[in-house]
Parts: sequence; structure tokens; C-alpha cells
Amino acid sequence: MMKKSILLTLLIMAFQTFSLADTFTHKTKDIIYHGYTTQTLIEGKNVIITQEKGTIEINSAEYNIEYNIVGRNNFVSLLSIIDEIISDYETQAFEEAIVEEADKGSLFILIEIDTPGGSVELCKRLCAAITSLHFCPTSVYIKGGKNGGAFSAGAAVSLACNKIYMAPATSIGAATSIAMTANGQVRDMKEAYGDTVGEKFNSAWRSYFASLAQKNNRSGAIARAMVDKDVGVIEVQRDGKSLFVESKDKRSSDVIVRTLCKKGELLTLSATEAVACNVANDIVESRQALLSKAGFPDADVIESEKLMAAKEEFEKVVRKFNTLVERLDLKFKEIEAKYDARALMRNQALRDYEAIIKNAEYLLKLKRSYPDIPYEEESLISAINTFKANYNAIKAMR
Repeated sequence: MMKKSILLTLLIMAFQTFSLADTFTHKTKDIIYHGYTTQTLIEGKNVIITQEKGTIEINSAEYNIEYNIVGRNNFVSLLSIIDEIISDYETQAFEEAIVEEADKGSLFILIEIDTPGGSVELCKRLCAAITSLHFCPTSVYIKGGKNGGAFSAGAAVSLACNKIYMAPATSIGAATSIAMTANGQVRDMKEAYGDTVGEKFNSAWRSYFASLAQKNNRSGAIARAMVDKDVGVIEVQRDGKSLFVESKDKRSSDVIVRTLCKKGELLTLSATEAVACNVANDIVESRQALLSKAGFPDADVIESEKLMAAKEEFEKVVRKFNTLVERLDLKFKEIEAKYDARALMRNQALRDYEAIIKNAEYLLKLKRSYPDIPYEEESLISAINTFKANYNAIKAMR
């Protein structure tokens, strides 16, 4: 009797363990698996990790897949986007890291963000990396900091996630596309390229924002108003439902509840407004509060090592680059000072310039390996040519 009771208990525990994972039920055959989907596709088939057969390949179209988040590993994968989105190197690391984290079977992926915006192209790559995940939920935490929220490209990244949580004093929006002129001035697209070309840019960006919002059941009209100040948005009662629509799309039968933004105003939402408009899911004071709201107060938070390593490596490269630039500049000024004082020794000057040219060429190599280094490649090439010209001039002296 004792043995039977123990066996029954073990069977129940085994069943409970299996039933907590994602469930893959074949639509026509008597086949059921429990596990989670990786991001790997092999000849059109999804690679999944199962409790019954380990790693297998399935055609996901042949299965009903029930997402049971509590059956995953008890940790949340963390990726951070802080400050401007301008680094191709970090964007590539993010693209790789989010796939790696999704394949670990974490409860969900948490992206913490505090950014004024950045490159449209890099933003689209980040959003594509998020929306391309298979059966792995994503949440963004607009945590605040020196930037105060998720603006422009940061708003797009937030809208790409399944859930948005915001710290109390943060905002989201202000996502108009801008161009930088040759003299470094910021202009909106129409000012920079004219009405026709500028409107093409704006139209594409508006549509992109709206598609991200609607993919996660958020208002497309609100998203468009974040991009274009010529989009006014009102909340209306229509057929018994509350909707946010563009002012120009109001129907005669609509009852206006309120005006969210007037034409001529670029929309930015506070955390409270974002929740009220169903853009954000909730306001939370901290990461731990977010975990509690999500239903996982005891989950560990594990930051992506790949993304952290990429940030550390790039920062190290930039420090090294800047230090070497300062040393070269100092050495060049020393040579100039000696020349002015008629104290320049030919052989020593040649050795100094040989070292300067070698280090400058190394800087150019670094710049080409890490294009995000904030230094113009043309300036380096011009400097190298100047150094070589000076070297040749001194070498020709007798």
C-alpha cells in the first residue's frame, strides 16, 4: 500500500510537471508534447525543447500551441537600451542576444529602456528582432533616468513589445522623424527635403508606428499622432465601445469623450495617460514591482551577458581610441613647437612621425572595425596624409 501510494504521488508530480510547460497538441494525430519553442527553423520546421523527447523539429502549423508561461524556467532575461540608439555594434549584439535569451526558456524577456531616440534604421532592426520571436513574450520597462522615458525610436521599440510598463514620472512618444543638415542643424523631414519627399518619409514612419501599435492591440491613431503633429486624436464612443480615432475620421454618430491631442501638437503621453489610453499596461515603481505585477515575484532577473559584453567592449574601444588620439595630438604639437623653436632634430622627427603614422593608421583600422566610434573617418585619412607629407618633407631635408 505504501509503495502504491508513493508511485501514485510520483505519477501525479510527473503529470503536474509536464502539464505546466507549453503544450503542443497535434491537430489530427494523437500527439502531445510539452516544452517550449526555440527561435531556430530547420527547413521550415520549428525546433522545440520537449520534456518527452528532448530536442525535436515540428511543423508548427500542424499543432495547436498553448502558451503556459508558468512551465518555463523561473527567471526573466534582461536586455537594456540606455541613451541614444546609434550603435550598430550594440544593435547587432541585441539582435543576437534576444534570440539566445528566448532559447533559454525564460518566463519572458524584459527590455529596460531610457532613451531620447536615435537612428530609424537601427530602431527598425531592434523592433524586427523583438517582433520576430516565436512564442516568447516581451515586456518593456520604461524605467526613467536622465532621458525621462522612451522617445522617438525608443517609443517604437516599446510599441514592438507585448507589454509596456512605465515608471511613474516617465513619458512615451515625440517620435517625429528628423534630418541632420550639413551644418549640424536639426530639421524635420519636410524642411530638410521639401514637402513631397519629406511627406514620403513621414508617411512611411507613421505607418510603421501604427503597425507596431496595432500588432499588440494598441491604437494606431495614437501611434500616428506620436509621429505627426498634423494628426489630431479624439476618444469617441462608437457602437458601445470606446475608441481613439483621428479627428478627421469622426463619424456623425460618434459621441466625443475627449480630445487627446489637437492638430499641431506632437503627442507625448505621461505614464498615467499611457495607461488610460491602453498604450501601457501598468505603472510600476521598480523592476521588482514589475515582476510582482506580472505574477512572478520570486523570479530571478538575469541580464544578457552578450549585450553587457558588447557594451563593455565598445566603451573600452572608445576609451582606447580617445586616449590614442590625445597622445598623437600631443606628440604632433611637440614636433610643431620644436620646429618653431628651431630645435627639431631631423632623425628624431622622422622616428616620431613614423610612430605617429603607424598609430594613426591603427586608429583608422579601429574606426573601420567599429564604425560607431564618434570620429569622422575622413578626418583620420586627412590627418594621415598630413603626417605622411610632413614626414616626406623632413626626410627630403639635408
